[in-house]
Amino acid sequence: MTLKKIKKMSTKSQISTELSDSISNVLGKNVKILYKSLVRMESRGDKVDNKVMVVTSYRIFITTAKVPTRVDNGFHLMEIEAIESKKANHLSITLIHEHKPVSILIGEEKQSEGVINVMHALVAAFDDLYPNVPIEDIICKVNLQFQLQHVSGTRKHSTCGDFSNQYAAMCDLCQTPFRAEVAWDIDTIYLAHDIRMLHLKDFDHLDQRDLIPLLIALQHNTWFTGVCGDGVRVGGEAWEALSRVVRCASPAPQRLSWRAAALRHDHAARLGHALVRARRRPAMHTIDFSQNHIEDKGAISILSGLAMNPDGLRQISLSQCGLTGKTVTHLAAMLNDNPCHLSTLSHLDLSHNNLKDDVHNLYNFLAQPNVLTHLNLTNTETTLENMWGALLRGCAARLSELLVGRNPWSAVRRPKDPPPSFRQFFTACLALNTLDFSYCKMMPDALKSLLLGLACNESATGVKLNLSGVLSSSQAAHVLESCIHGVRCLQSLDLSDNSMELELSGIVRAIGKNHSIHQLSLSRLTGKRSYAPPLIQALVHVLQEPDTALISLDLSDCKLKGDLYGLLNALGGARRLRTLDVGGNLAGDAGARLLAKALQCNCTLHTLYIDRNAFSLQGLTDIATALRRSVSVRRVEFPGCDAAAGGRGASERVAALWRELHERLANNAAPATTHTLRALALERAWGGGEAAAALAAQAAAALPPPPLPAALERASAAAHHLLHQYLQRCSEVFAAMGGSGASGELVTLQAVRDAMAPCSTTLQDLLNEAVESLALSACEGVDSADSDPVPSSEADIPDLLTPISHSAKLDYLNLATPLGCRRRERGARRVRPKSVAEQQCSSNEMLSLPPLHGEAGDALADLPANKLRHLVKGRPRRLKTRAPSRPITDQSQDIDEGLDEFWRTCRTPPGSEEASLSARTPLTSRSLHSLSSLASPSPLRRSPTLPRDDTMYSVTSGESTPVLLECEVSRCKSSDNVGARAAPTTPPPSRSSDDVNAMGNGCARTPGKARPWSVAGVNPDNAACTTEGVEACVGGSIVGITPGAALTSSMLRDHPITPEEGAEA
Repeated sequence: MTLKKIKKMSTKSQISTELSDSISNVLGKNVKILYKSLVRMESRGDKVDNKVMVVTSYRIFITTAKVPTRVDNGFHLMEIEAIESKKANHLSITLIHEHKPVSILIGEEKQSEGVINVMHALVAAFDDLYPNVPIEDIICKVNLQFQLQHVSGTRKHSTCGDFSNQYAAMCDLCQTPFRAEVAWDIDTIYLAHDIRMLHLKDFDHLDQRDLIPLLIALQHNTWFTGVCGDGVRVGGEAWEALSRVVRCASPAPQRLSWRAAALRHDHAARLGHALVRARRRPAMHTIDFSQNHIEDKGAISILSGLAMNPDGLRQISLSQCGLTGKTVTHLAAMLNDNPCHLSTLSHLDLSHNNLKDDVHNLYNFLAQPNVLTHLNLTNTETTLENMWGALLRGCAARLSELLVGRNPWSAVRRPKDPPPSFRQFFTACLALNTLDFSYCKMMPDALKSLLLGLACNESATGVKLNLSGVLSSSQAAHVLESCIHGVRCLQSLDLSDNSMELELSGIVRAIGKNHSIHQLSLSRLTGKRSYAPPLIQALVHVLQEPDTALISLDLSDCKLKGDLYGLLNALGGARRLRTLDVGGNLAGDAGARLLAKALQCNCTLHTLYIDRNAFSLQGLTDIATALRRSVSVRRVEFPGCDAAAGGRGASERVAALWRELHERLANNAAPATTHTLRALALERAWGGGEAAAALAAQAAAALPPPPLPAALERASAAAHHLLHQYLQRCSEVFAAMGGSGASGELVTLQAVRDAMAPCSTTLQDLLNEAVESLALSACEGVDSADSDPVPSSEADIPDLLTPISHSAKLDYLNLATPLGCRRRERGARRVRPKSVAEQQCSSNEMLSLPPLHGEAGDALADLPANKLRHLVKGRPRRLKTRAPSRPITDQSQDIDEGLDEFWRTCRTPPGSEEASLSARTPLTSRSLHSLSSLASPSPLRRSPTLPRDDTMYSVTSGESTPVLLECEVSRCKSSDNVGARAAPTTPPPSRSSDDVNAMGNGCARTPGKARPWSVAGVNPDNAACTTEGVEACVGGSIVGITPGAALTSSMLRDHPITPEEGAEA
């Protein structure tokens, strides 16, 4: 039935045109009138006045029956509390805030036609307001003498359960302005994202009075199933509106979340009272009042209202609510009394409440078979050793998240051994996913039982274990190191807030042996910085392993400063690392420069967090510029703290940096073949070899476009043709066998062709991935490119794998030191050499990084025949700013003066026990025989003051002295000719405490602007080292040794040395 038919049926209640126009003028042109009827309204006693009843979209008006008319009474549709009809033509309407009902008579006595028409008009008005909701669910009491029929409304309903119209009606009820932005957000955003909970945070910019109609509109809305007021502080009127929704809503709300809204126990008490007085049994199965101090009184009131839920509770979150064991006892009793909760409750959060040990009733619920998947008892002062029996009996099958951090293990000072149920629970868990024992101060035995239990679990996979602050002793660290490699069910391990003094480097190496751990967190580490280098070295070792499984590393807020440089240097060759967090380490601009270098070499890093590292705008610019050459980085957290600190007064530079950073990341996110080529080139460059540099530099530009699209298109067409022939043959066989359907139509190929259309694209993608994989394998597998060049059959493709002549390159660049021609091993570490930037020292200090023995020998063995020009020899020296510390000698004296005394040999009196040459400081003699004799100490007795090690060093008074064997002379920094050629086993030069700039003959390398090693004037034909060559090289002294520094004045006086005896020796 429609409203138009009702108007045609009401012939006896016709209203004149003049009266109808007068009513329209009084109500306004914007008010839509649904129904008008002449009625008699009872006033005082038996007196009856003629009135006109007007039903509009939101209100009912009672006007006079005279022209001009006026409005005598009016009320909103939602103010109707009860409708009764005691007589056939009588209708009584009771309002919410009025004690006396509105009593009207319609039509003749004993005729109910007028009352029926008015009720049908009301039904149509409510259908326009709340579609698909019966009037009995909207009005509390409907008592009529006839059966109501459904009457369709007069308007088309909008989206989200016609919420916009309902919100407009509630604004009319509350006499508040209609906010069009609210209606637009609901009809557009909520509909697009299918949001079923009304989030008041989206509208907290409105006034408190504007939230009241927004809440009341949910009273009979069929789209929304709950309200979320997280972080919204509501007033008393808004909270009363929410209580009304809970009490009168149909359908009843199912979810209610109000976190961190400064609610008190009186708010919770009013809500609990509304739940108890609800018209129907509450259907709310999810509540979250975390971070509200509602105390025991408020929590018990809410739980009492939810106890009679016939469908059972699903999620209860009462974290940080100021609860005690009293609330837990009431909750456990409620859960145990209603068996429905055992099969529905899946989430229980009671964290950050002072429960202590008053949780035995809760253990009784946990011991029963239940469906609990999330249990959070963090920081509840509950002893952990008593709960594992209950968890083993009732929660082992479904529990996936167990959070018990910040709780004591036992109430006694000396706890006993962990119960057997502790280990058995972790062995029997079938769905365990997250396990949090942070800050629990577990005993080593308990930690061992935990790890062994997880190691024996064959069902759980992808477990995230949090052991932050758990390692309280070196014994616990040793237990973790010895057991962690065997726990194969772990996916993530968190060791934050532990001390670096507990040998974390060994734990990290043990983690590297566990190939199931993909995520490692070492944030907020404490302890002395002297323990950081071994930890960084262990991390570099793990990241550089060929079979490493670590893809995420968190080192945030450790304040490593310069100790982080080693990790940044090794980051370029990390094989599988995708996420790195190094924020809060104060690395400075030197760290930014090293990170920029690493980003240009890394091929796997995807996400990077770098804030709070004291980067200046220059350092951030270096990182943003390095992203141009990055092939994998997709996300970089913008360093807001560093940009704010370094960008004061330079807001334009910060904005430009932000735009540049996003442009670089957008370019990386866009698929391009050049990225693949650069990744292949970098991978080949890390593999080593002479062709690596050329491939890395020329691959993207020199390689022609791969003929993949044409080849894939041909392969896809061929495969499609084969499939088409096969299906056509099947169709012919099917038709020949009489397999047509009942309709007489043969099976056509059009539907089959449409269904098989995506196959070509899928096949093309598969072939593309296969070809790229083969290309990468081929690029990595060229091991013999340096020795056996592969001739190219095509003239247009350059042969990048042909060895490059080092001599020609050296002639072109005029390098002083040749590059090593040894090819790096496949399993070599991908670590970038140390940078000058990370030393943070002045330029006049020396580098302490001598070249490797093997590399030096190979470099000298393959020197070109022509003479090399020294690039640093002509560099002007800096002017001296300080007076010399040693007395200045006369430069005009003879250079050979004092040599006889210097080269005198030492004699030992006959019969002396000091006759062994090993007891003296070995000095360089004029003859090779004396050198060999000094270098070969007697095995009878070792010198207690001159110990020797494997590096051929002799130590005297804290000073290192190199031992010169036959034909072995250390390379020095002088550009003069050296009379002997260095062998491959030449020991590294020793450090001298003398001022290098003043003396000019030092051998140590400064971390600043060090002078390169010189090989100018090397004569390979010389087979012996003469005294003249040595004197010419070192200026009258051995390299790094002050003349006579190893001899004291007393030794020279007691044991004189003559040149003749030295020559005879």
